Amino acid sequence: MAIRYRDWRDEYRSRQKSLAEAMEVIREGDLVGVTILCPAPLVQAFVERARQLGNVSVRTLAPNNPELFNPELFKGEREIELFIGDAMRPAHDAKIATYLPNTFMLGMKAFDNGREEARIPDVFLTPCSPPNEHGYVHFGPHMWQRKAYARRCKHTIAIVDPNITPVYGDVWMHVSEIETFVEGVMQPVNIPAMEERVRTLAKEEDRPALLEIMNKASPDQLALVEHTFHAFPPSLLSAALGIAEVDPAAQAIADNLRQIIRDGDTIQVGVGQPSQLMFLAGAFDDAEHLGVHTELGSPGLAKAWAKGIIDGSRKTLFPGKSVAVAWTGCDGEDLRIIANNPAFELYSPDQILNPAFMSQNHQMTSINSAIAVDLLGQIASEDRFGGHMVNGTGGQPDTHMAAAMCKNGRAITVMRSTAMEGTISKVVAKHEAGTLVTIPRYLADTIITEYGVARLLDKNHRQRAEELISIAHPDFRAELRREAQELWG
Repeated sequence: MAIRYRDWRDEYRSRQKSLAEAMEVIREGDLVGVTILCPAPLVQAFVERARQLGNVSVRTLAPNNPELFNPELFKGEREIELFIGDAMRPAHDAKIATYLPNTFMLGMKAFDNGREEARIPDVFLTPCSPPNEHGYVHFGPHMWQRKAYARRCKHTIAIVDPNITPVYGDVWMHVSEIETFVEGVMQPVNIPAMEERVRTLAKEEDRPALLEIMNKASPDQLALVEHTFHAFPPSLLSAALGIAEVDPAAQAIADNLRQIIRDGDTIQVGVGQPSQLMFLAGAFDDAEHLGVHTELGSPGLAKAWAKGIIDGSRKTLFPGKSVAVAWTGCDGEDLRIIANNPAFELYSPDQILNPAFMSQNHQMTSINSAIAVDLLGQIASEDRFGGHMVNGTGGQPDTHMAAAMCKNGRAITVMRSTAMEGTISKVVAKHEAGTLVTIPRYLADTIITEYGVARLLDKNHRQRAEELISIAHPDFRAELRREAQELWG
């Protein structure tokens, strides 16, 4: 790591610019990467710059400014990376945005190998912490690909956010490694002033929910709420902040999952429903010496560590540590436990989510959600109705494959048995034409609904159909048996 000046403060001062000055590095035709949970002032400044230039493309993961997807503001490609979600789904449905089907394990490969097809953003926008006494900044609990992109993109613009929660892991960069810093725009959250803004500016029907969200949020989550409550409904903010309640179906799924969790498992729990509810529903409460090697957090994860359920003592990789790409998904209480806690560490996804690495863990157990599973075991987690995307791959292919490759691992898929208030079965005889299969049948392992556990590993097509019909909703089993008979006799 090269440090140009003995006193890093000179280097840091030389790289400070105003927001407007920082935006001048963006040129017509550039591809601009906007990190997940990017502070609103930085995104708004980019939108204004893009409007001036006219032709700018954007790549983003879970943005918090809908203007990024307003085609009237600027031309260029609007690219959604890895995960679509509620906030970006309307833009994708309207064909304003397109989807980049990367995985974490391969997302940086083309660039790192110097391949001609590599497309890395020209400019990357991210928050960072103020520098410490040695001249290093960190990317906080929502790191994701922030460090990975900041290391590779030609230009990085970092807005200094004093609200970022300090965390452990490979989250640090020296100020000499980042081209531009914007200071003084983000201020420490003033909770009384924020509450007054919510009471004054928010819709009357949204105010109670927003005030309740604020009561549960951590400091960096409060900064997100402060800048986005006017743009997104409280339901979306609650989901983004890991504020969730366990419904009866999710509780039954957790009770079934509880029966197959082993002492000493190294677990990964994915985003989405119902997997993100498994900690809250007590799926792991009977186990001992669990470890965590995961894509992101879930509400209740850090509280399980505080209870002694998670200690990482039997892990092969990072023993004694819970590791992730980000702690996004944890609720405010979890983040307060994680803050400045050396038992929790973050690393770049291309490193720790690589299945060849992740599969080395002891009893690697991956738990992800699905939208539908057919009777062969093909798992669809991204779309419904034959190609209508609602989510992206996220880290599911990486983490599922890691558990499948682990010699004593288990790749588990959890899902409710029905959708649309019980009118549609999520166990289907055949996926509709055009359905995006996230996990192929030959990697399917264990499927859990509220009605039981289907064990697919080492089962033929007919046996798989029997297993899956047994965990389908009872209202749909007779029809599924008839369809299975027509397909396989």
